[in-house]
Amino acid sequence: MIGNRFELLDTKSGIRVHLIEYGATVTNIWCADRTGNFGDVLLGCPTPEDHAKPHPHFNCIVGRYANRITNAQFELDDVLYRLDANIPPHQLHGGRRGFANRLWSGTQNGNSVQFELTSADGDSGFPGEVAVLAKYTLNDRVLRLDLTATTSKATPISLTAHHYFNLSNVHGTYVSDHEISINADHYLPVSDELTQLGLIADVTNTPFDLRSRNRLGKQLHKEHPQLELADGFDHTFVLNDSGFRDAAHIYDPDSGRYCKVRTDQPGIQFYTANTLDAPGKNGVHYRTHRALCLETQQFPDAPNHPNYPDAILRPGEIWTGVTEYEFGFA
Repeated sequence: MIGNRFELLDTKSGIRVHLIEYGATVTNIWCADRTGNFGDVLLGCPTPEDHAKPHPHFNCIVGRYANRITNAQFELDDVLYRLDANIPPHQLHGGRRGFANRLWSGTQNGNSVQFELTSADGDSGFPGEVAVLAKYTLNDRVLRLDLTATTSKATPISLTAHHYFNLSNVHGTYVSDHEISINADHYLPVSDELTQLGLIADVTNTPFDLRSRNRLGKQLHKEHPQLELADGFDHTFVLNDSGFRDAAHIYDPDSGRYCKVRTDQPGIQFYTANTLDAPGKNGVHYRTHRALCLETQQFPDAPNHPNYPDAILRPGEIWTGVTEYEFGFA
């Protein structure tokens, strides 16, 4: 039911990555700490087979449109499209039959695994038949994700990987001691339903100023209406500059492990697992703030906000997205 399984191994660093076809999911990433001990830095389902059951988007590819679309609708070329409202009245991560809940077709070539999926015209309410490729490559401590999509009709596209990181390798522990920086001068405030307001706010003098590395727990406990709405961070940061550049850096002082994120996407959703309540690996039940997600993506709800970057893919175009995760220790 979860399809084929794959393993990538970086012989130089010893980093190992396990993947399955269901959801084009990365189930495990093992990397060394400063003492040379290897540990799994991803939270996830108790077994690979459990990914075919409901779970909080552990480590899968989400789409056709990542994040929330307000009122599960948008207008495109004078046509109103109504979508599957899986968190009524809104849509999250493409609906109940989003890409995370599909069996992709995977093939391995050396140290790369490529997953393919075709989404039918009208899928979850979206127009156009969309062909998607998600390719993971592991080389020299870097796990690279290349995403591409084409369509038969104009349609919104925003694909991302929903990895739940805890670099300590001690599942069930808080990530409060992790240190984080995000290369962003601005972020997108949200409503009390975590939908977009269409605003772009300066991070200066707020807990959202993560331009220099900060202890996460220190930022989480600062008073700010936006943090109170989400019970933590669940916000898109507007990445500085354009092209392929540094996006975020997380570091666990106890283990010495770090992860550097680079991308060509305009935004990165920083989520501190504020509603996490799910069975996990090694018999651990995961709770709030036991992981963090860094989801590189288009701006949420962009089809409903003309001041956001255009997220519409049209026939004859190829949408691409590249993200790299570099693992190491210090």
